[in-house]
Amino acid sequence: MKKGRLIICLSSVVLLLWSCGKEGSAEPQDPGYDYFPTAIGTWVEYQVDSVWRDDGFNVLDSVSYRLLERIEEHYTDPAGRPALRILRYVKDSTDNWLVRDVWSAVLTETVAEKTEENVRRLKLSFPIREGRRWDMHAYGPEAELLVALRDVNDPWTVNGITFDRTAIVRSTVAPNLVETRNFEERYAKGVGMVEKYWEETTTNIIFPPPTPQNPDPAPIYEVRGFELNMVVVAYGVQ
Repeated sequence: MKKGRLIICLSSVVLLLWSCGKEGSAEPQDPGYDYFPTAIGTWVEYQVDSVWRDDGFNVLDSVSYRLLERIEEHYTDPAGRPALRILRYVKDSTDNWLVRDVWSAVLTETVAEKTEENVRRLKLSFPIREGRRWDMHAYGPEAELLVALRDVNDPWTVNGITFDRTAIVRSTVAPNLVETRNFEERYAKGVGMVEKYWEETTTNIIFPPPTPQNPDPAPIYEVRGFELNMVVVAYGVQ
């Protein structure tokens, strides 16, 4: 009986050591840095459609244009970190690209951040995993924007372009009767952001006083805000 027990114990030890060795030799998981490329010359062209309204002033307007973002150079930011200088171009009526503004970005082991119109935002949090959450406005004075990763590594096709792996950064706070904030950015591996939807509105509810002709008037809803759509039409490195 003792010999049998000894054999069983030795077998268990061997299996345990084999399991530990197998786990230790497993390849590390991909953190997903390719979702935020840093190579000089990387560019993405978007079709941009924007609408804004202010019912109180009877304003409703829209604009459509082509926008191109290109990584122009690497440099060291004031904090001593490797950074990217990004030029943003718009196409004019003669199909020439004109520089619109200059943005910057930083990629670290844990985050990808981007400074847009002098506002620093936390765009991605690594590793890229389903359900990972953070506050995109953690760095600045803007109101909290809680987001989470969704549909990680899913394929996606748009405008005849197919991306094998994409991931969505989506806002997590539901709208209410007064405020609506819907935010979504889709990233593709090796390309960067390929789609964006951003809607922010505020609704002012006005209750008109009753009159003899209308003793129970319906409330008036005045909406103020904007809606932005961006979608990739071409990309490359040059």
